[in-house]
Amino acid sequence: MKNLSMMTWKEIKALNKEKSIAFVVLAPIEEHGCCLPLATDLLEGEFWSRGAMSKVEESLDAECFYLPTFPIAAASVTEFYGSIHFTMKTTYVVTLEILESLCCMDFKHIVVIASHADPQHQIAVEKAVRKVNRKYGICAISPMGPIFMGVGIEQSERIKEVQKNHANDFHAGWIETSSLMAMDKSYVRNGYDSLPDSQISDRDMIFKKKQLAAMGDYGHIGSPRLATAELGKELNENCIDSICDAVVRFYNRNGYQKYSRYFLYKILPLHLGFLSGKVKRRKEER
Repeated sequence: MKNLSMMTWKEIKALNKEKSIAFVVLAPIEEHGCCLPLATDLLEGEFWSRGAMSKVEESLDAECFYLPTFPIAAASVTEFYGSIHFTMKTTYVVTLEILESLCCMDFKHIVVIASHADPQHQIAVEKAVRKVNRKYGICAISPMGPIFMGVGIEQSERIKEVQKNHANDFHAGWIETSSLMAMDKSYVRNGYDSLPDSQISDRDMIFKKKQLAAMGDYGHIGSPRLATAELGKELNENCIDSICDAVVRFYNRNGYQKYSRYFLYKILPLHLGFLSGKVKRRKEER
């Protein structure tokens, strides 16, 4: 794998684009509770994409390229302290212009790793992917929305058991805390194992006020106290394997469609964020 931004334009022009796969990571700088850094989604996207690129290059007669991560994303809850979010429209436009730039370099296999599960982000990114595919022919895919919804390689029995007993771990809970712990234990702050559980139903997650109420003074939704590096290793490996499966299928243009359709995209109220001209932010009072 190679960093595309460290190459010259002539080196990029000389690439065999039929056998080149470009990766783009899009995720926010966003609060992740008291125990995880603002860069959590960026770190996950970079780690998963690097792992997937290694496996893809082992599986295919192809070479992977990546750009610096773009810290741009839309979100439904934007008022919590520490977050830098963008509107759905801005996220869509930036994603589209990145994709169009790569298409004009003649890349035919572009993978967007939108490593932020918020439906507003996934919809904005998928909308851009759909647009570029209509304009240039099928050349891009954004598989993370479907993967976050359970599409991909089946989880281990241990992960299934924890998910069954501690469901709706939506934000900075045991899932993300375990994921970062497995990457680098220094990412996770001391005291994660004494934080209280914060629960909310998947139905209530569509309501901003209920999300903020569940986040309370801590900023997480779920159970960070349950995190372990062992769980994180399994979660990360499953995500990497699922991305690899999506990329190989897309590269071969065979059976990739399940990774190109985000289930929540068809819920029209989730598109209302495109009508908003600004992000609602809350200024901290002194």
